[in-house]
Amino acid sequence: MKMVMKGNKQLRVADERVDDMLAAGFCEVDSKTGKVLREPKQDAMAELKKENKALEKENKALEKENEALKKENEAMKEELDGLKAKEA
Repeated sequence: MKMVMKGNKQLRVADERVDDMLAAGFCEVDSKTGKVLREPKQDAMAELKKENKALEKENKALEKENEALKKENEAMKEELDGLKAKEA
């Protein structure tokens, strides 16, 4: 078992998963001393940053869509209340 770390998160992983964790931005550390043995792969960091930007952009678009749908829903509720009032 090896120790990997990212930020303040430390995980114990199987030896065969260390490369996957390095690709995900974790660094391998010595479990006794805490010294960094291997840094995360730089191309992985660039890829993760690119993916993060894309997700943030998508999130903003979804938030705008959500606000528009909330306004539309509120307008429909008011219209329905108006129709109910006419029937009564």
